[in-house]
Amino acid sequence: MCAMEENITDDRKELRYAVFYSLLLTVLPWVVQIVNVAFSLDLNQYGLKPLEMRGLLGILTMPFLHADWSHLISNTPPLMVLIGGLFLFHNRGGWQILGYLYIICGFLTWCMGRSATHIGASGLVYALAAFHFVSGVIKKETRQLAFALLVTFLYGGFVWAFFPTLYMGTSISWEGHLSGLLTGIIIALYCRNEGPQAPTLLEDEEENELKVDDNQ
Repeated sequence: MCAMEENITDDRKELRYAVFYSLLLTVLPWVVQIVNVAFSLDLNQYGLKPLEMRGLLGILTMPFLHADWSHLISNTPPLMVLIGGLFLFHNRGGWQILGYLYIICGFLTWCMGRSATHIGASGLVYALAAFHFVSGVIKKETRQLAFALLVTFLYGGFVWAFFPTLYMGTSISWEGHLSGLLTGIIIALYCRNEGPQAPTLLEDEEENELKVDDNQ
């Protein structure tokens, strides 16, 4: 098998890996919502409660709980795309990054959130979106930068979620959105040496030399 065929095979494996775990992790909130509604369990009471010791459990439960079907449906497409991108670029290393985003975003929401029960995966969505965008910009790796631009195009309107005055009198957790943004930026900077990297000038020159040798 030539090097090109091996690369194609590896790319397909990475894509299947990313799609599988993206679907798996996106399905989990649906399972929770179905069980919650079918058995009238009122699981949303176990959401995140800021500055309460019992509310710390919500750091883990918050992304799986949603107010209603429309809330869940609105979070599903971006969650699927962004998680898929994370595993596509970072493969198994994506688990560590996802863990950082998940825990830190929840903890910041617990620290700064208003006195209410916070539920929904939107904070994690914002964390993932910010991570992809900042990673693409600072690393300048072609594929990840293209994905960052796609994220900006699809979810650029998310910026309006950081203005609390727009959500006065609503149950929308702008604190979760802001926590996600801050978390994504922090983890993108912390993990800037992880995953795909832009080729250095020396690597480019070596590739050009190989191409010249192949043509001779």
